[in-house]
Formats: sequence, C-alpha cells, structure tokens
Amino acid sequence: MQFTGFNLWIQAARPWTLGVVLSPILMGTAIAHTEGGIHWLAAIAALLGGILIQVGTNLANDYFDFKKGADTSSRVGPQRVTQAGLIPPETVRNGFLLCFTLAFLIGIYLVYLGGWPIVIIGLVSLLLGLIYTGGPFPLAYHGLAELPAFLFFGPIASATTTYVQIGSWSPSSIVAGSAAGFFSLALLSINNLRDFEEDRKVGKLTLVALFGREFGVYEYSLSVLVATLTPLVFLILAPVHSLTAITSSTAFMALHAIRITKHFQKPGELLPVLKMTAKLQAIFTVTFIVSWVI
Repeated sequence: MQFTGFNLWIQAARPWTLGVVLSPILMGTAIAHTEGGIHWLAAIAALLGGILIQVGTNLANDYFDFKKGADTSSRVGPQRVTQAGLIPPETVRNGFLLCFTLAFLIGIYLVYLGGWPIVIIGLVSLLLGLIYTGGPFPLAYHGLAELPAFLFFGPIASATTTYVQIGSWSPSSIVAGSAAGFFSLALLSINNLRDFEEDRKVGKLTLVALFGREFGVYEYSLSVLVATLTPLVFLILAPVHSLTAITSSTAFMALHAIRITKHFQKPGELLPVLKMTAKLQAIFTVTFIVSWVI
C-alpha cells in the first residue's frame, strides 16, 4: 500500500466515530463480567474486529462517495481524503479491503468460540460495510441506513460480545446495546441533517434528504433521548442492577444539543452537536459500565 503519511490515514479512519462501535462492545463486556466472567481474549478480539469494520466502513464511504460524486468541495463536514486529493482513490480502496480482511481473520477465532451465529453476523457486518455506500444499491443512497446502523452498532454488537464470552445470549446486553444503537442513529441523523441539501443535489437520498429538515430534527431528538433513557428499563428487567438508572441522568445533557438542532440556520452550526453527541455517548458508556459492575 502506498505510504502517504500516518496523519492522513488517521484522518481517513475518522477515529472520532469509533465511539459507535466501542460503546456496545464495552457495555457487552461489562455485562459478561457479571453474568459469567470476562473472556479477555474474546473481548479483545471483538473489540479489534469491531474497530476494523468501523474503520473499513469509513474508508469505503470515503472512496465510494467520491466515486459517486457525493463528496464535493462545498461539503460542510470533516474533510474527506479522497475528495480532497490527499490519498489516491485506489490506495483508499486497498485500505478498506485490508481492514475487512483483517476483521475476517479475527472473526475466525470468534467463530471458533461462538459457532454459526457468529459466521452469519460477521459476514453480514462485512457486507453492510461495503454496501453502505458502495455497490449497485447503496443503502445510504436509498434511505435504508438507519436499521442496520441501529442493529449492528447496537444490540447485535453488544449481545454478540457477551455471547462469545459467556456462551449464551443476554437480554440485558440486548437492552444496553439498544441504547448504543439509538446513539448511532442520533449521530447518523445529525450528519444527514447537516448534509441534506447537498445530498439532494447529488442524488443521495437519506431519510432526511427525502423528508426534510423537520424530520431530521425529530429523528435526532428522539434518538438521543431514547438512548439516554434506555437504562430505566433495568429497574424492571434487572433490579439487582437498578443503579444503572442513574445513567439516564445524561438525558439532561442531551437537551442543549437538541435545542441547537432545532434552531440551527447554517449546516456548519451542527458540527458542535456532532461533537456533543459523541462526548455524550462516551459519558453514558462509562457511567453505565461503572454503575453496572459496582
């Protein structure tokens, strides 16, 4: 692979997006700790595999959006390395293929631990990483990104992480993962809300591009509120872990971001909301893990 500078690859990998995959995997591991014990090698493998799939998906998006003409010089969001000419398209393509290959190799060990369910989940994850913006029917261009984003960066990621460690499916891990899934939807919707006018021009029909600004505001607001309030379910589902309900106090932190989203005038005003939401998910995840294990 052509060497173009470590910092450029960090920019292309978009490390600020890794919270969407770290959150469900870390919460799934915390739940495994109390429901059978952490299997450290499995936890590390799940974490590395998830990171590689997320980075590979980011690189694939960078490459395919450029090829389809969806990234232009008028784009408001973080700079894309392919569109900016910082890394050649073929090199970015090789980068995401390498990430997916390494994730596949790590997945072999997880299959050894978890069997056929992991084969199916792993292969579908890799496929979604490719067809999110690539292929003849890219999901993000037809308003179909929300469901896979919720499932695979939410309950599936968390429950699978717990499963490969304790050998059984945990309802608690599914619920905790759902909170991460709604955070994923919140981040996706704020990105789409920021870019919806430009997306319409280039034919990228996200749900926000299809239904407009007001839909995007409601999608973000509902997603971030449901995400932060999800731990209240444990008051009924797992009373022994009722302390996790304090995690829902993060809903108050979401209100400021929601207010900005409702009243923004220019797309650039949503960039701070993206950062706020990522920080909120990090605070939520740490608070949940601590309150779950003590």
